[in-house]
Amino acid sequence: MGGEDVLKSEYEKLLRREDGAGEEDVNERLNKLKELVLFKGLPDCASLSGSCGRGSLRGTVWKALLGIGEVNVDHYKELVSRGPSVDYQKIAIDVARTFSKHEEYTSRVPREMLVRLLNALVHERGNEPETYLQSMSVLAAPFLFLMTEPEAFLSFDVFLTERIPNYVFKYIGVHRGCNIMNKLLRQLDPELYTRFCEFKLVPQTYAFPNISSLGMCVLPLSDSLRLLDVQLAYGSHLGVLFSLGRLVLARGKIIRVKGKIPIITRDMQTGFGFNSRQVLSCTMQSIIPQIDEELYVEVENHTGELGD
Repeated sequence: MGGEDVLKSEYEKLLRREDGAGEEDVNERLNKLKELVLFKGLPDCASLSGSCGRGSLRGTVWKALLGIGEVNVDHYKELVSRGPSVDYQKIAIDVARTFSKHEEYTSRVPREMLVRLLNALVHERGNEPETYLQSMSVLAAPFLFLMTEPEAFLSFDVFLTERIPNYVFKYIGVHRGCNIMNKLLRQLDPELYTRFCEFKLVPQTYAFPNISSLGMCVLPLSDSLRLLDVQLAYGSHLGVLFSLGRLVLARGKIIRVKGKIPIITRDMQTGFGFNSRQVLSCTMQSIIPQIDEELYVEVENHTGELGD
């Protein structure tokens, strides 16, 4: 059995439901699952769809991390039956450009599926105008990529409600995240911070898409999913730190730019060419140990994530 198969078996063992398991045992298995996500990552095959319409291993891991139990398919069908929501036009426009050039994604997730899920979400939340925000299409897409449609709907709804409530309430948490990134830059890399100040650059101008999407706007999707795995395991607040990690990794290139703006939004959205393993290593080993306690509390709280 190869290394990938062994890793897959480790996950399957932890995810296997055992009758009569007590709360202590369940919590222990969940903690082991989180550690496995952080230290070993998921196998390369984790995003592949299962047989008979089942979701992927990664999707199953996400559901476990979000505490998703039985899915009420009939409830989702009822929401879909209500038709277009008040935010339908905005949703349709955004969905048309969500991972539109990502062949693996588009072959598995038709546009109408993402439109359905997002409209159902607006209906679930009272069909009030401005319920849908632009970043939601990019955040919802990975769930449909990894799960069946009803599973993706419930998981995404729980994700928004419990993990990033401040991000989807008028972008309040996203703006806080941008301000926190600025504070972190000033504390951890004064030279880079000063360079940005010369051009009056703040994270709202170059990192808003990255922070609001928890880094999911960075392609390839298959690589960015690895960072979302860790955020689901250890907290959505890590998203802003992963965005900072890309800046720190690219600082040499940014500092060398002369006579023009040293960074633009597209640079952040391409991830500067660094992969998830590099970003994760930089963030965990170089950035987090340097953040003072008071500022780290601010980092942890800015998404509004509900505690255990």
